[in-house]
Amino acid sequence: MANPLLTRLQAVRQSGRMALCGYFLAGYPTPDVFFRMVRAAAALDVIEFGIPADEPILDGPVIANAHQLVTRQHGIHAEPALALIGGLHTVHQPRFVMTYTAVGRALDGFLKLCVENNIHGMLAPDIDPVEGAQVAAQTRALGLASITLLDARASDESIQWSIQNGDLIYIKAAPGITGQSTGTEDLYLLLSKIIKRVRAADSSIPIGVGVGIQKPEQIKELAIMGVDMAIVGTKIIEHLAAGEQELVNYIQMLYSATHLN
Repeated sequence: MANPLLTRLQAVRQSGRMALCGYFLAGYPTPDVFFRMVRAAAALDVIEFGIPADEPILDGPVIANAHQLVTRQHGIHAEPALALIGGLHTVHQPRFVMTYTAVGRALDGFLKLCVENNIHGMLAPDIDPVEGAQVAAQTRALGLASITLLDARASDESIQWSIQNGDLIYIKAAPGITGQSTGTEDLYLLLSKIIKRVRAADSSIPIGVGVGIQKPEQIKELAIMGVDMAIVGTKIIEHLAAGEQELVNYIQMLYSATHLN
């Protein structure tokens, strides 16, 4: 059976666009608002759901503060977070989760719960290569897409590992934690090189780019470079505070830049 996430990426590309993915932290800022905002984000092609963590070490202040609010004030951790995502079964977009390794390990049957809650892929950005290969095999066995994180400055060895263990490669544009903006010129120079290296190793594997992607001109550059999906996180979280219409307007602005011509 075809994976809905990978199928959607292929269909969007064939329609003459690059897919647009937005990040939401499960349960943020409250479960009710979370449900409402995800449903309002209908222009997104794919949704990435963050699983709340006590120590989100790779996230910048905006997303890290969101994690703290959800875990400390609402008491939402992995299992209720997955149930919240499962409650969005009427939302049309395929979705994947981003979880820190310790969070995934702490919940028995994490991957099976992903399947039960209508999730189509999994990314664990801090996982080590040995455990990552084991988890990738389990993920694929359950019909989930295995998503591997690759830095834009990655070695050839890292590229090969990501291709072998991933069904979708998530390239990290900006160095360091989330929330940093990447200039358009830097984006083009860095990413064009890593994309060519990945394509040379495997011409068919889909590529997503995130971390530092915030503006329509960056989205347009990615579309021109042949990226399959642009992922926006921090700015989505920031727009939740501005209200539903502001979020919708921002997503629509980005969506308009995804066309290939």
